[in-house]
Amino acid sequence: MGLPSGGPNAFWEDNMERESKQHPRDPVERGASFIYDPEVTVAEPPEHVTAVPEWDVSGGYAAFLKIEKLYAKLLAHGLALFSICLAVLMFAQVVLRYGLNSPFVGIEEMALLFGAWIYFPAMAYVSRQGEHIHGGILTLVVSSPKIVQTVRLIMTLLSIVACAVFGYFAIKYAFFEIEKGRLSSYLRWPKGIWSFSLVIGFAGTLLALLMQAANQFIDIRMMQSKGAEQC
Repeated sequence: MGLPSGGPNAFWEDNMERESKQHPRDPVERGASFIYDPEVTVAEPPEHVTAVPEWDVSGGYAAFLKIEKLYAKLLAHGLALFSICLAVLMFAQVVLRYGLNSPFVGIEEMALLFGAWIYFPAMAYVSRQGEHIHGGILTLVVSSPKIVQTVRLIMTLLSIVACAVFGYFAIKYAFFEIEKGRLSSYLRWPKGIWSFSLVIGFAGTLLALLMQAANQFIDIRMMQSKGAEQC
């Protein structure tokens, strides 16, 4: 695993001095509310909580990141495809139900299928991108970057344990439905197709958390190295 060349602490300094990029417009009249106009169209993920390192890496970790990037692209394109399919299904159901007065109940099963394959893989994708919900109160009460990063690493490790436990039961449930040969009510499709979305979701999330833990550990080591040089 290649170590970054001096970069992580610069991100902490920027994070501590970061200013809001949203500025209120002047009200058009007395009593009017402020309208916030964001200058950035894409939200910036918080520092050091993503699976992707914010500095250059080398060696085996760099090669692994290239493979992981392909996996992330596959997730993103799959989510887009399933979202389009779900929208088309909903439109078709409206046309069949209200336009042709001939609804097809199987569409509802297919909608649940696409919904499951959007929701759970998306859990992995947002974890990898750092776009999931997380609190920021820690940096308000703790000023030491090393302590903050250590606490974040502990929380990441606890999340890894929780994800592994839930993933284990998701795998058991999916294989249980496959072994029992359970089928959906109308389409008679194997219900394991629905359940396997949990496996992909938890597996992808676990991978993202492991990468995030590696990045946080590298950051702590860099802080320790810099502190030792200053002594």
